Amino acid sequence: MGFLGMWVLAPLPDEAVPDVAAVLRPPVEEQRSRERTQELWRHWCAAPDRVAGLRRVGHGRGRTMTLDADSEAFQELSGACPLAGYDQEIYAALDRLPARWQRLALAAGCSKGYPAAALAHGLGPGRFAALPGWFGDMLLTAQQVRTALPAVERALTLPPGERRAAEARTVEWLCESGDGHPREAAAMLDGVLPLWRAAAAEGAGLLGAMFVP
Repeated sequence: MGFLGMWVLAPLPDEAVPDVAAVLRPPVEEQRSRERTQELWRHWCAAPDRVAGLRRVGHGRGRTMTLDADSEAFQELSGACPLAGYDQEIYAALDRLPARWQRLALAAGCSKGYPAAALAHGLGPGRFAALPGWFGDMLLTAQQVRTALPAVERALTLPPGERRAAEARTVEWLCESGDGHPREAAAMLDGVLPLWRAAAAEGAGLLGAMFVP
């Protein structure tokens, strides 16, 4: 059965953050704190290069393309999507964006997959862990946005060779574990940092949500 995974990252008025966080933060933290989640996180951090897209297995007419065990473990980790089922609450939060901030919002989609998971695979655990929150889910006050900005700049400022490799890995996960479009990779890799800087300059908080509309 198909589905559409959506990741949104949008500035949020600082005064709205506590109300939204009271609803959306608990399921994310519950997922993050699970023993199985932490086990999968450690597994990914220990050997991120062993995660890849589809690989050919079997011989002759029995050959097929599938994810191997390490990639399936990463899929379980990154595709848990604790905010699935909270689409109405997320839309209600987005409705609180002032009109002048709506152009700043970033949205990426993937049929049968999760864009934030692809970004994580593209950046690798070292860089991706510098982004606050959990696999794209975050609710930050304006002060937290400003505090995190230097780390986010370091994580997303990639030399040309690393940038090309990160985009290739992001596309790999978008298009092989899911049925996404390659353009979403560049949109995320190039869009998060300008949005973060703009939110910091505007004194805005940030809402990040990976969900299934």
